Amino acid sequence: MENLFKLTLGFAFIIFVAFLVYQIFEQASSDTYVRLSSDLAEVKAGNEVIAKKNDLLRIRIESIKSDPRAIERKVRDELGMARPDEVVIIFKEN
Repeated sequence: MENLFKLTLGFAFIIFVAFLVYQIFEQASSDTYVRLSSDLAEVKAGNEVIAKKNDLLRIRIESIKSDPRAIERKVRDELGMARPDEVVIIFKEN
C-alpha cells in the first residue's frame, strides 16, 4: 500500500513538472509567434515601399535611356554642361 502511494505521488509529481514545462514553452512559443508575426508585417510593409521606389527608379532609367529631354536634363543638372551658344551663370551661397 505504501509503495502504491509513493508510486502515485511520484506519478503526480512527474505530471505536474511536465505540465509546468509545457506551460513555460507554450507561453514562450506564443510570445515568439506574436513577435515574429509583427516583424513579418513590418518587413512586408518595408518591401512594399522598396518595390515602389524600384518601380520609380525603373521608370526614370527607361526615360533616361529613351527620352532625349531627360538625357539633356540629367547632363545639365549633374554635369553642368551647356549648349555651345549658352552662357552658364553659377551663384555661390556665402
